[in-house]
Amino acid sequence: MKPAEVIRKPELQVLINVLTERGELIVGYPLYELPLLRAKPTDRGYLIEVLTDRETFNERVPPRLSQELPTWSDFYECFISSGIVRYGNIDEFRKTLELYEMLKKGVAFAPDTNLFYHRFISSYKPLDGYQIVVAEGVKKEIEDAMNYKYRHKQLEEIARAVRNASLLKEFNNRRTKKSRKAAYIALKEFERLKPRIIIAESVKEEAHNNDEIIVKSLKRYDNMTPTLLVFLTADIAVTDVAEMEGLEYFLFKYPRESLGRHEVSAYQLRTLLFNLASVFGVIELNGTLVFGEFGGKTNLDELKLVFPSEGTIYNEFEFHLKLSRRLMEIMKN
Repeated sequence: MKPAEVIRKPELQVLINVLTERGELIVGYPLYELPLLRAKPTDRGYLIEVLTDRETFNERVPPRLSQELPTWSDFYECFISSGIVRYGNIDEFRKTLELYEMLKKGVAFAPDTNLFYHRFISSYKPLDGYQIVVAEGVKKEIEDAMNYKYRHKQLEEIARAVRNASLLKEFNNRRTKKSRKAAYIALKEFERLKPRIIIAESVKEEAHNNDEIIVKSLKRYDNMTPTLLVFLTADIAVTDVAEMEGLEYFLFKYPRESLGRHEVSAYQLRTLLFNLASVFGVIELNGTLVFGEFGGKTNLDELKLVFPSEGTIYNEFEFHLKLSRRLMEIMKN
């Protein structure tokens, strides 16, 4: 039986350190047997180089399973939710934010659902300290998306279409890709922002869809408070509703830059690997499997590591993990 260990997201740094001490870190997706990226330590953090492209990636995705298996869009969005890739008009938003800061009556921001999936608020430091208003409809969208689990027949169909199908046993009666995104990305963002979140209750009046409910709820909240409420979204369709309701908004443009190479911090690399493991279900780091979904998972930030053998890597990792946990206990006391 291969050695395994359940860790929390911050402890992923211990594995990164052990592996990069021996050279570069190679990240792959074992169900496609596809290398995704490499990472090398630098003086300021890590240099990431993406090893695949849209065409190569999507060639591995069985068309009938594109809703369940990872696509290039999923891969790209993990870079967005890690704060490595920014919206295309982020400089315009920074300038607009400077204007908002000059208002005497103050300003609060209301993120749309897509911003929770992109984890924009927590990763964009200039928004630190601002009040965050969340429409009840946004919270409900995230909660509803969390309740999908694999059926046995689904896993059987996926097993016939991928490599290393034995890894799928960890997903039995566990969350689907849609649910993993909601629980481990969007909900995690909500929990991170919770101390400064105010919930805007849904309006009771008739609305044609959830976008209308969200915008009308925020507009009512805006009318009840002295501060200016700014709706933040990356969905152009909802801006028409915001225009009609007279709600101030900023529309972010989805990034189009090539992934290529990126200089990132240790936190950004750790977050990227966590997000990839969460969305993909499992990734591989230099032969060690990292499961973002697995039987017995109880916390949002848990990962399961499965090592190829009880060799030097596993022994060194266990030594440093135990030392790290002991130091954390000492610091708490």
